[in-house]
Amino acid sequence: MLKTFNAEETLHKINDEQFPVIMVPFYGAMMPVKVRRLTDAQISACGSISLIETFEDKIRKNKSKYNLREIVAYSERMHRLVKEALVSPTYRQIMEQFGHNQRVVEYKIQFEELKIKLKSCPNAQERRSLEEEIDNIKVWVNYLLPEDFLGSIISFVLGVEDSDIKQLTKDILLESAVLAERGHDNPHDHIHGAFTPFMEKDIDRRAWYYLEKERENRNGH
Repeated sequence: MLKTFNAEETLHKINDEQFPVIMVPFYGAMMPVKVRRLTDAQISACGSISLIETFEDKIRKNKSKYNLREIVAYSERMHRLVKEALVSPTYRQIMEQFGHNQRVVEYKIQFEELKIKLKSCPNAQERRSLEEEIDNIKVWVNYLLPEDFLGSIISFVLGVEDSDIKQLTKDILLESAVLAERGHDNPHDHIHGAFTPFMEKDIDRRAWYYLEKERENRNGH
C-alpha cells in the first residue's frame, strides 16, 4: 500500500532539517537551542573570520598576548555569528535574561558613567585610560555569553565538525597555492575533502597568504 501523504508531518520534517535543535553547554550545563546553518553571505557579514588553525597558529596564539581591542573585536564577531544562528530562544531573549544578573547591571551603570566622563575629558593620557577601561567593561556588557556556548553553536552552524577544515596544515595550504598558480585555478581545487563554500574561500585566502609570505622570506624581506 502507498503511504498516505501527511502535509503536517512533512512540514515538521522540513522545519527540523532547516532549524535543528541541538544541545549546547552554557557554563557547563546543557541546554537545547534551535539554530540555522549560516550561508556564506551571512558568515561574511559578521566580519573577518577564519576557521583554519594550523600548528603555527597555535604556537603564535600561545606566545602572543592579545590586546583588549582585539579581544573585544573577536567577541563581537562571535556574538554576531551566534545572533544570526539562534532561532529559539533568540539571541535577544538570552541576552535579556542574562542581562538581569546583578553584576551585569552594575557593569552597565559603570559603562554609561565612563562614556559620559570620556566626553568631558580633555587630557589625552586620561582619555586613553578611560577608553581602555570602557573596552574592558564592554566585554561584560555587550559580549557576555560564555565561550563554551558560543563555540559549540558556531562549530555546528558552520559545519566544522562535519568538515576536514581542522586537518589542514601550512604545508598543505602552501602546496595547494603553488599548484593553483601553475594550473591557473584556486588552491581549494587541489585539496580534496569536505568543505563548505565559505571554507573554500577561507582555504584560498590562507593559501595565497602563505605563498606570498614564503616568497618574501626567500627574498629576505
